[in-house]
Amino acid sequence: MLRIALVDDSPADSQMMQMALEQPGAAIEVTVLEDGARAMEYLTGTGCKGPAGCDVVLLDLNLPLLSGYEVLEQIRACEKLSGLPVIILSGSSDEWDVERCYEAGANSYIVKPTHLTDILLAATQFVDYWSRCVKLPRKRKIVAVQKLEGSF
Repeated sequence: MLRIALVDDSPADSQMMQMALEQPGAAIEVTVLEDGARAMEYLTGTGCKGPAGCDVVLLDLNLPLLSGYEVLEQIRACEKLSGLPVIILSGSSDEWDVERCYEAGANSYIVKPTHLTDILLAATQFVDYWSRCVKLPRKRKIVAVQKLEGSF
C-alpha cells in the first residue's frame, strides 16, 4: 500500500486531489493535513524518533503556521525523515520557487493543474510512478533500529 501525506490548506484542492489519487483498484491511503504544523506533528509523532506515517509527501508551499518551505527544511533536518520523498505540489510556476525547493531538498516539483482532466491525469501518473515504478525502502520497526544502534 502506498501511503501519501497530502499537505494543502485549500479544502477544494485537497479534496479534488485526494479523490483523483484514490483510484479504484489502487492500494492508496491518503492522509490530508491542512497546515504545516499539523504536517510536522503527523510526520514526526513525538519528535524525530519515529518513522513517518507515509511513504511520500505531496506538499503545497503556501500553508498557514509553517510554510511548505519550512516543512521541507524541517523534514530534511530530521534524521529519521531526511530520506522521505517530498514532492512539491504548488500553484506557483515561478522559477525562484522551483530552485529554492530543489536546493532545500525537494525530490520533485509539480505545478498544480487547474483543469479537472489535467488533475486526474497528473494523479494517475503520480500513483503509477510511485506505486509501480519506484522501489521504496523496506519499513523497519523503530525498536529494531534502536537495538541495532545500541549494539555497536
